[in-house]
Amino acid sequence: MFKLMPSAEGFVECKGGRLEGNFSDGHSTRYITVDVNPFTQSFECRNATLTYNDFAQLLGACKGMGSVGRDDLQMNFGGGVSIVAPLVTPRSSARIRGAGTWSTANDRAHHLPVNAANGTRNNVGTSSAGHYSLHNSVRDVSAKIAREQQLLGSRLPIIACAKVRLHRWCSSLKPM
Repeated sequence: MFKLMPSAEGFVECKGGRLEGNFSDGHSTRYITVDVNPFTQSFECRNATLTYNDFAQLLGACKGMGSVGRDDLQMNFGGGVSIVAPLVTPRSSARIRGAGTWSTANDRAHHLPVNAANGTRNNVGTSSAGHYSLHNSVRDVSAKIAREQQLLGSRLPIIACAKVRLHRWCSSLKPM
């Protein structure tokens, strides 16, 4: 009898030798971070499909191997866990392997810096000099917005508005 594997949809991005992605089955989300060897060209996959036997498999350490083809990513992590995704932009092919971690939103939030003023966790980090390192996040978001604008053209003028608001908000932040 043929058993249909459960799956989750998401996206994957690889920059600077680090593959990151997130996948949702409609009820919860899992995040993956893998240091990829050998170092490979950056790539992005928007319509990634994750197959697995049990969503509980997607927690803790993982090791995987696979390939980034001209048009797609295929990576296997053992135990029936795999990611298959079309690439946004074609690139040269490479065999890859890596080790990393599956996590939940709670795991990720637990590793965020703690706000000394009120004890809450947030995604605004500080450098050892005490200045916000948020500019890195803003730069990343701005770059993603710019990519989306190029892909979608003028069909979504709201993106430009969001980018302006993001920059204004970040400019209003003061160092701790």
